[in-house]
Amino acid sequence: MSSTVYKQFKLTSGDEVICELVETNADGETDVIVRRAMKIITTDDLESNTRYYTFKPWVSFQDDTLDLVALNSIHIVSESTPSDTVMLHYAGALSDADKYNSIRKHTNVSLQEIQENMKEMTEEEMDAFLQDKYDEAEREYEKSLIEDIDSSVSNVIPFKPKGTYH
Repeated sequence: MSSTVYKQFKLTSGDEVICELVETNADGETDVIVRRAMKIITTDDLESNTRYYTFKPWVSFQDDTLDLVALNSIHIVSESTPSDTVMLHYAGALSDADKYNSIRKHTNVSLQEIQENMKEMTEEEMDAFLQDKYDEAEREYEKSLIEDIDSSVSNVIPFKPKGTYH
């Protein structure tokens, strides 16, 4: 049984990516298969002499962070194991991305519906319409989390476990 391996790659494009390493070949000439890839974004505040870091999905419009991505190994300049601190922030960013993707999947609104409604709505009405759709999707997402928790926890309470005398 293999454990999950996370890597931080510096690419020839200058991008720095943290991802779950799914598959790699020893020859180094083939694609590296990854998932849950997040790009590290660096921003400098020159006035306060501070550097800020954030994560964003590396592949735009990828509907699920579990989708696989083939990374051409020729474009990898360096590879390292991310620190525990970075992994905590990475896990939070993945959680946010998964929540956003789930809410978007549960939203029952099409672009065509929005365009049709925009013709007849004021800006305030449109804001309210979109907020209602977002709230509805968020409720569905929270409901799915509760259902997942309920289904993973047994309702059976052991009575007189083996080796116990009362």
